Amino acid sequence: MMSDKISSLPLEIILHILSYLPFESLLAFGGTSRINYESHTLCLSCLRLGVFERHSHSAISLLRAGWLTPDQMLNNLAHESGSEVYKVTVIRPAVDRTRAPLLYKPPLRIKDLKKRVHGSQESFRTLEHTIREQNRIFAQMVNRYGRGLRELEFMAYGLDVAGATALATNCRHILSHLALRFEHPHIRDGPIRPTAWLSPAPGSTAWNSLIGIGGLKHMGLCGLQSLVLERAGITPWQLMMLVKRNPELRVLKLRTCRGVQPEFLDWLGGIEGELGDPGSMDGEGPAPGAKLEVLWLENCHSILPHPVEDYPCLPDEVCDLGLEWVRALTNLRSLSFSESSNLPPDFIQRANETLWRVPEVVLPYTSNGEKALIEIDPLPS
Repeated sequence: MMSDKISSLPLEIILHILSYLPFESLLAFGGTSRINYESHTLCLSCLRLGVFERHSHSAISLLRAGWLTPDQMLNNLAHESGSEVYKVTVIRPAVDRTRAPLLYKPPLRIKDLKKRVHGSQESFRTLEHTIREQNRIFAQMVNRYGRGLRELEFMAYGLDVAGATALATNCRHILSHLALRFEHPHIRDGPIRPTAWLSPAPGSTAWNSLIGIGGLKHMGLCGLQSLVLERAGITPWQLMMLVKRNPELRVLKLRTCRGVQPEFLDWLGGIEGELGDPGSMDGEGPAPGAKLEVLWLENCHSILPHPVEDYPCLPDEVCDLGLEWVRALTNLRSLSFSESSNLPPDFIQRANETLWRVPEVVLPYTSNGEKALIEIDPLPS
C-alpha cells in the first residue's frame, strides 16, 4: 500500500503543517495511524489548559489571564492559525445526584447537630475530589503531549501528586515556560469559599515531585527559563529547590505564594539564612538569583521579617533593611511588589532610588494607603 503524502515528508515539515490545525482536527489526525499519532503528540509545543466546573468560570478565567480577547471569545476562536499555541478548556460534567424521596423529618435533636459540624468536612472532601479530577485530566494531557511541550500553562483549583508527577516524568528537560494558575477570585460558588482565593493553598508534598526528591530522584524539572505560580502552596524550601534545579531561570512571577518568606528571599540573594544551602553562600560566587531579569512578588504579605515602622530613620546605606537580598540580583529589569501589604511604597521607592537602581519597580499600593479611585465621566448637565 502506498503511504499518504504527509507521512513521506520530513518530520520538521509535518510538525509545521500540523501547527496550523485547530485542536479538534489535530486529535482526529492523531487517530488515523500509529505514525500520525506519534507526529501529533510532538506537534503540541505550547499548551494552555484550563479545567473548570462551569463555562462562565472558564470564560472569565481565560479573559483574566489574557489567554483570550473578548473578540476571540465572541467568535469562538480557541486557536489562532499559525500561532502554535493551543488553548484548551475542559468543563467537568455535573455530578448526577439522584433526589431522595420526600420523607417526614422529625424535629432537630441535639445529636443531630453533628451533621452541621461535618458539613465543612464534606465541602473539603468535595474540593479534594474536584482537584483530583482536574489533575487527572491534566496528567492525561501531559502524559500524551509532554515530550514536545516547550511552554505549558495550567489553570485549575490546585496541584496534586498525579499532576506533579506527570510534569516531572514527561517535561523534565524541554519545558522552558511553566505557569500554574490556581487563583480565581471571580469563582464564588462551588466547593471552595471565596475567601480562599486571597491566601495560598495548603502545603502539599506534590511539589516534591517537581524538584525530584523521594521516589523521583532522577525526575523533576530542570530546564525552566520562566516560572509563574499563582496561589501556590509550595513551601520556602520546596521553592528554593525548584529554583536551584533550574539554573537558567530568568523570569520568576509569584503571586499569593506560600514560599515567599524571608528565608527563601535571603537564599535567593545569597544571604545565609535558615534554609542552609552552603553551596551558594560562600561569598565568592554569584547569588542563586543573580540571573533573574524579572521577579514579581505579588499579594505576598510575609516578605519583611519585621515592620518597617520599627525603623523610622534609616540611613541611606541600610535603607533597604530586610530587603538586602535585592542588591545581589544585579540583572533585574522588573521588580513588582504589587498588593504586598506589609511594604510601604515610600520605603520601596527610596531603596530603589538609593541602592537597587532597578529600571522598573511596581510599588505595593498608593502612598496614602488607599486604592486608587476609578475616574468616571460626570453626568451631562
